[in-house]
Amino acid sequence: MCKHILNAQVAIRAPCCKKWYDCAECHQELEDHPLLKSIEMIFACKKCKKVFRKDITDYDESDEYCPHCDNHYVIKAVTQESKEIQKFENLVKEVKQ
Repeated sequence: MCKHILNAQVAIRAPCCKKWYDCAECHQELEDHPLLKSIEMIFACKKCKKVFRKDITDYDESDEYCPHCDNHYVIKAVTQESKEIQKFENLVKEVKQ
């Protein structure tokens, strides 16, 4: 489970070492080499567990969904920091009422 993006919907296969990560920061923390950039991304959907490829040079809105189960995997990332900010904002709203 990714500690950086708490709602990650896919795992990404790093083209440099062929290992699976939830985000680029996870790769950076665990490997001793930079993440190799590639125009073809390989994803594993966390909902249906199936693998699929996407060509980043030919990417449109319909490519934001898993082709196997239609899981929307391009969503706003929830991080630990964003969760803390949301808690604070909710607390401020309660105090104002």
